[in-house]
Amino acid sequence: MAAPVQRLQATKLPTLPASTTPEQRYWRSFASPLLIHEYSSVTSIHFSPHAPHDFAVTSSSLIKVFSAKTRAVSKTISRFKDTAYAGQIRADGKVLAAADAGGTVQVFDMASRAVLRSWADVHKTPVQALRWNPRELTQLATAGDDATVRLWDLAVNAPVTTFSGHADYVRSLAYLPGSTFGGVVSGSYDKSARLWDPRAKAPALTFRHDAAIDAVLPMPGGTTLLVAAGAVVRVWDIVAARELAALSNHQKTVTALAHTSGATRRVLTGGLDGHVKIYDAASWAVVHGVKYPKPVLSVAVSPDERHLAVGMVDGLLSIRTRTAAGAKDAVREKNRALDLIARGIDPRAGAKKRSQAMARRLRGADSTGADADAVVDVAPRAKRERAFDKDLRKGRYGAALTRVLAAGDSGLVLTVLKELIYRNALATALAHRDEDGLRPVVEWCVRRVGDPRMVAVVAEVVGGVLDLYSHALGQSAEFDKLIRKLRGRVAAEVESARMASRAGGMLGLLMGGNE
Repeated sequence: MAAPVQRLQATKLPTLPASTTPEQRYWRSFASPLLIHEYSSVTSIHFSPHAPHDFAVTSSSLIKVFSAKTRAVSKTISRFKDTAYAGQIRADGKVLAAADAGGTVQVFDMASRAVLRSWADVHKTPVQALRWNPRELTQLATAGDDATVRLWDLAVNAPVTTFSGHADYVRSLAYLPGSTFGGVVSGSYDKSARLWDPRAKAPALTFRHDAAIDAVLPMPGGTTLLVAAGAVVRVWDIVAARELAALSNHQKTVTALAHTSGATRRVLTGGLDGHVKIYDAASWAVVHGVKYPKPVLSVAVSPDERHLAVGMVDGLLSIRTRTAAGAKDAVREKNRALDLIARGIDPRAGAKKRSQAMARRLRGADSTGADADAVVDVAPRAKRERAFDKDLRKGRYGAALTRVLAAGDSGLVLTVLKELIYRNALATALAHRDEDGLRPVVEWCVRRVGDPRMVAVVAEVVGGVLDLYSHALGQSAEFDKLIRKLRGRVAAEVESARMASRAGGMLGLLMGGNE
């Protein structure tokens, strides 16, 4: 008895490198961009540490509190006589503090927007940096253009502590995470960042830089500090008091620093070049970047990593939201319902009733069977032999190749060509073809000569075509044009390979010189 005929198995090509990395796909999932035009530059964005993580946006003489659920303004605080700065929500989400260009520091109740505390005529100059103490709910720190850093307590009318070691404007401020003594880090236009110890009232550490400092960011753990000085962000080890890395991926001044709260720590930097760069905090390599239409002044990520908010110089506020996995189906269903409504169909209407013919066809499809059902083994049906399989079995190699070329499936064409090469029948399949029969073969080679997974087979086919039909060159203008196109593609691929080889040699020399 003859063995059954086996179907020709399709060739499985190696998987090409993904066009995007998982990191890029994650940050691109922050979709649904909402653009809001404020009256003036958006100088500060701060997410509440307390769920649902509403966020305060400071612009002009207003502080707007946006709902994290609807991305709409839920409250507006306008009790400022001058430009407002640094609106910050306390850790419990119940109180907001802010300062203004006149040096006044005010504390508001989030529910009633009433002023709980106000300190005026202390800084006397604009206060553009303010932070709540993450460990003590009644304490906060401010820094102003009078080159001082002041610590406050809600129960006291005057500053608890004043640090006056800077020689120029102090525009950035942060509490040191995990600090039991309430350490504060400040960055100044005198090109220094200082770590202050309230017990000593003097800087415990000073980090010198080459440019004015616009932002400081201590990392969770309290042992690493990021300082934005000019277009460079320097990473410092606080314990060893040494520089760990210098991030110089921006072309203009870096104005904002932020970090994510998840297990995989990421650092975001925003600059006047309109770029937001995202770094891996383990290797300090750039993993993603976003381009904005205007220079960036403020960047913030919600603690649950659902919202990415960016404020710009011209007052443009961008809010991008990442849809949770469970909410995607709800969004899809909502869009389907809206589409039905647009077409005049009630989405609440029941499913269309089946016709009698369809009911007869599907009769018994939902039956689960009885307990005493008998199981009948049914032999699997043999798959129908494909036309090109039959041509190969009958030795009609030219017809098999013509069929798969007409089908347009490149993977199937590659499978048949490999089978013809294996059977030493490629020349037979290419022989006795006129111009119309040869054109699909050459066109397939032109399209696939740049694919490294197919280049070996393409070379075999091109060699076979030239061996059989080189004597016919010059007899058809269209065929000659196709051959010239193939030659151009081959020359381009050869040049690309030559350039890649040169680049590899240069990199080898550089790596060898550094060893």
